Amino acid sequence: MPHLSLVPLLLWTGLAGASTPTTPSHRSAAGESRSTTRAPRLLAAHTTLGALRLAPAAAPSETTDEATRSAAARTHYTERRYLEAARMYEQLWRDTQAAKYRFNAGMARSAAEHDAAAIIHWQAYLSSAPTVTARERSMLAAEIAAARQRTRPLQLKILGPLAPATLTLTAPEGAPQGPRDPIDLLPATTIDLALEPGNWTATITRPDRPTASITFTAEAGAVITLGADPPAALAPPAEPPVDPPVTTPPLAALTVTLGPPRVLARGIAVTLLGPAPAEPRELRSPEQTWQLPPGAWTLHAEAPDHEPLNTNVQLGPGEQRRLDLQLRPDRDARTRFGLSLGLGITGFGMFAAGAVLTGRTPRDLDCSTRTACQIAVDNVLDRSTGLALVGTGLGTTITAITAGLMRSDRGLLVETGVGGALLTGGLAWYMVEVTQTTALDHRSRAHTAATVLGLGGGMFAGAVISLVVRRITRQRTPPVTLVPSFRGISLAARF
Repeated sequence: MPHLSLVPLLLWTGLAGASTPTTPSHRSAAGESRSTTRAPRLLAAHTTLGALRLAPAAAPSETTDEATRSAAARTHYTERRYLEAARMYEQLWRDTQAAKYRFNAGMARSAAEHDAAAIIHWQAYLSSAPTVTARERSMLAAEIAAARQRTRPLQLKILGPLAPATLTLTAPEGAPQGPRDPIDLLPATTIDLALEPGNWTATITRPDRPTASITFTAEAGAVITLGADPPAALAPPAEPPVDPPVTTPPLAALTVTLGPPRVLARGIAVTLLGPAPAEPRELRSPEQTWQLPPGAWTLHAEAPDHEPLNTNVQLGPGEQRRLDLQLRPDRDARTRFGLSLGLGITGFGMFAAGAVLTGRTPRDLDCSTRTACQIAVDNVLDRSTGLALVGTGLGTTITAITAGLMRSDRGLLVETGVGGALLTGGLAWYMVEVTQTTALDHRSRAHTAATVLGLGGGMFAGAVISLVVRRITRQRTPPVTLVPSFRGISLAARF
């Protein structure tokens, strides 16, 4: 079986963080599942880790080969063939020295419940990666802390010369976590390890010296000595070792005040991720308190029409902590509110102007003289204009209500069609009334046609404006940008 070329690091004893509950599926060498106890986690071969590289840039053919092998390893992982995935990632690291493969190899080993190898991978990644974000460091610290709960800390001491030497750590074939690959360690005088319970064998090979090997049981606090000539065996203890009693730190109290009140009326979904499972809740009261184990916690709150909120908090033993969280409307909600307010004000203004113009126009028409008839015609046209403004205000107000209340564009699309039909029909009707008769004939029908014309125009214009604004605000890139051209700089707009 291939060996893991791993550099041992000192155990981290003070870390606590949010760990995602996992359920790995063991697989044999043939790739068949043995058990399912933790769910697979996503690998880190994405944009946050994809640029990490410790070796010089590879040739194009090597880069293509690396990408193909990385994709094959990911396929093994997603199909729950964790051992195959781990071996491929470890080989990729040996070939490229890219730190991201240490991260992914640790994830695959952890999914296969090979916690000892996973811890060494992650610690090596944190030590060798050129850039590690605070979020990655917190996540890995939580994973290492969780893995340590399933392992036993012990110390391996090497006697004699350290170089050149090869140090290998193996577990028997019958290990409960499934088939194991030998772990190659860098020889050192003292090596701190965290191993799964069970029997392990440490072997050191040096030129011109006999191979030294020792089989031991992984027990907390044990000190294993290897490399004497002949190999020094661990003296049996006078009494069976007893694990020190585990003390449970006092719980911390986290009190969260949520708002605004109108959002609480519809419910705010709150999820807590940390050292221990916490049941998600939908809160409708402004204040909620949790009793939580100390450590790093992440609180996630979300509600309809509001931006999700994530907050990280570090809780100490017995600590009392308060958080005040206020959710903000998301971009779509702000756009709907702005459209509703703007169109509503515009519609009200048009309606008021039309009502004033219509009210100031006299109803009694005098056509006894030519001058009186001309004044009467002007009054009829003014009244038609006022009624058209009233209709436009009503149509715009209807669109304002739809744009403010409806999340989807379906209602606005319907209003666009209805408004366009009313606009076209009202315009045709009004033109027939004013061209085939005099302005003083059929005044009521002309006024009705003008009102329909304005109603359709208001609905059509308001709906089109709302659809265009919504589309612009949903774009991730600015709708108008500066682009270079052979004539200079040009404006490019996207609609």
